[in-house]
Amino acid sequence: MVIVMIKSISVRNYRGIRSCELDDLKKANVFIGRNNSGKSSLLESLYLASAAFCFREELSKKVDNKVSYLLNRRCFRGHNWGNKEILWYGYDIEQPISIDVKLETRTDPLRIRLFSWHPHPLVKHKFGRGDYICLVEDDVPVYAASGARITSAPSEGQKFKREIDFFSNFKFVDGALVQEMDIIEKKLWKDLLKRRLDKLVVEVLREGYEVDAEDLTYTTYDEGKTYQLAVKLPWTTLRVDDLGDGARYAILLLMIAALSKNTALLIEEPENHQHPSGLAKTLDMFLTLVRQNNIQVFITTHSLEFLMLLRKISEEKKIDVEIYFFERDKQGRVYVRELTSENVDVLEDMGFDPRFLDLI
Repeated sequence: MVIVMIKSISVRNYRGIRSCELDDLKKANVFIGRNNSGKSSLLESLYLASAAFCFREELSKKVDNKVSYLLNRRCFRGHNWGNKEILWYGYDIEQPISIDVKLETRTDPLRIRLFSWHPHPLVKHKFGRGDYICLVEDDVPVYAASGARITSAPSEGQKFKREIDFFSNFKFVDGALVQEMDIIEKKLWKDLLKRRLDKLVVEVLREGYEVDAEDLTYTTYDEGKTYQLAVKLPWTTLRVDDLGDGARYAILLLMIAALSKNTALLIEEPENHQHPSGLAKTLDMFLTLVRQNNIQVFITTHSLEFLMLLRKISEEKKIDVEIYFFERDKQGRVYVRELTSENVDVLEDMGFDPRFLDLI
């Protein structure tokens, strides 16, 4: 099987990023830095790139496509394509949002563009009368040279099959997703149960969150009107909704990772609402799934404990990890410094916290 993995990404004109480049990406990539340094915007730009290959947003009951998801992710206000300038750096829609992605499996980079005249991200692909291919228009690829001229060429979509398979299953995991447990249950529970991957969730609840879980079940509430996921305890059954935020986050993260294969997960601040013991067990199980299922991960964090746990567990599981420190200047240029494990060790031995690298 050919393994697809992102090796580098270059972003222009997306939200707070006028320009940013990351190279030498690994299996697990961690972004650190001050608030408003561009970390979350970089995660979002990867999700926008995935929208060029699969436009549907599957894990939200509020929106049905990834662009609408990104328009509303930070604060839901019902924004749609009519509010598109929110996604552009400086709200200037004259120039396209540009995302160039290099994959291990391609010699040439994927050049993905979001133009103000087309609601889907397009992929640069010179063919016939058009310069860009749209892979998500009613599942039939079309070429668009400008907003006024579109040429159909469905057979060309087969040239992107490997990329479609990789990008289509990207998932964005953040704190807001904890509030969407009902849609997570409906989308994932059946497939999880088929493969008995629910056992992983039970194990994490027991060992990481001191929940005396015996099993998971689906049961009725509201006089039989709704079905909800619940945890079987020795003396009662407890709705998953009634668990703490940390335990619920662990459940959804592991459910998503268990059912993801040959793709990437974008994860924002997984340390939120987590005690170190629960975080350690969740990370251990999560990284096992990352290795088994060939998942590339991109993570933002403000937690030194998370960094320490991730480095320790990933080393045990032989997963390559790179830490990137983000800095953003007043002109929106984001500069990224790679911190190897050796660099981090040296900084910690000297008494420096790598999260404050800009002060050193």
